[in-house]
Amino acid sequence: MIRPGIVDPTAQRLVRAVYRQRTPADRIAERVVAVSAAAKLAVVTAHLAPGVVSYLLLHHAREPISRTLRIGEATAQVGIIMTSIMIALGGAALLAPRLVDRLPRRDVIAMLGLTRVDPAGLLIACVFAGVVLLAPTEWLYEDAFGAWLQGSWLALPSWHFQRTAAFSEIPPAVAAVALLANIVGEELWFRAYLYPKLAFLGGWTWPVAGLLFIAYHVFQAPVAYPGFLGGLALTGLYALRRDLWSCVLLHALLQAPV
Repeated sequence: MIRPGIVDPTAQRLVRAVYRQRTPADRIAERVVAVSAAAKLAVVTAHLAPGVVSYLLLHHAREPISRTLRIGEATAQVGIIMTSIMIALGGAALLAPRLVDRLPRRDVIAMLGLTRVDPAGLLIACVFAGVVLLAPTEWLYEDAFGAWLQGSWLALPSWHFQRTAAFSEIPPAVAAVALLANIVGEELWFRAYLYPKLAFLGGWTWPVAGLLFIAYHVFQAPVAYPGFLGGLALTGLYALRRDLWSCVLLHALLQAPV
């Protein structure tokens, strides 16, 4: 779909390359848009609730899990708590369209984009990753933001898996599974399933979705919030291409330095 006012042929070709053309999957997604006030509140809650649950479990369940399974606290946090939550998010994204939105199985697959691969989207994901990783926002603000939050409930405690030196003791296989679950689970839930529900926001959909995704990371706020460009890039890419696997690639590339 060519944007109005663009008449230059080169500009038109560029727009065609960046904006994915409308497909039947978009028409399916229109059927799940939140309309009532209750549905809109539910969508916002669905964005933020997993972060609150993660925060509570990391603070209150890590020690019992560590003692019961006789594993390190970092492994309990990453390998058990966070991995379980991410798998639950992915599973919820697969089940909710059927159970909540009453979509046929074929429409669920089409809306989520499980079988669609977008070469242009994958290329744009690489470009976005380069821009975000070269931007200085995360390392520029992380220390200052962490210091500002020090002493508050958002501060990272000494036992947190992103602060403790024990993070390096997590078995590589556990870390790999956790990373895969994190990337795929979040993209299925926040992009493929929840993003279409925010379409009632019109042109504000992608920035609001990005800010909600960033806010969800309350369980690691001092580290995640300064990297806000990554969250905006992920939702921006999905707004352009509506492609799950392009966002999975971008997410993986953004996680690579970690």
